[in-house]
Amino acid sequence: MTGKLPQGSLVWFDMVGDEIVKAAAQRGLPPSLCMSIIERYINGAKLENGFCQGLRVDVDDGALACRTGVGADETADVVIEVTGPTALRLNLLFSADPIYRRTLAEAVDRGELRVTAIRGRSHLSWTWPTTA
Repeated sequence: MTGKLPQGSLVWFDMVGDEIVKAAAQRGLPPSLCMSIIERYINGAKLENGFCQGLRVDVDDGALACRTGVGADETADVVIEVTGPTALRLNLLFSADPIYRRTLAEAVDRGELRVTAIRGRSHLSWTWPTTA
């Protein structure tokens, strides 16, 4: 695939899922890892496949699967809800860039980004950045 893909489109989420699968294959996942993550666009449009804009990643005993689109009320171990414009701003920055942490914190403060983690199968911790 060449050229720019419109962020938030079906083909864009397919590309992101493919990149996650490639990265996981290169790194290798622990065979005991079990977790699920959803990224869902707040007020996102319906995709051509009938789901809302977003991506679901499931890891079951180290085996990874991605699906483009998520249900409006679908849950996972970690649910990331983000506005499209905020996702675009964050995707244009490198996580090592100091502006990234500030942008992330401001998005949380404005309600444009929410992360909910259910402590179940996964053992994850998250520390929110601060705007200070």
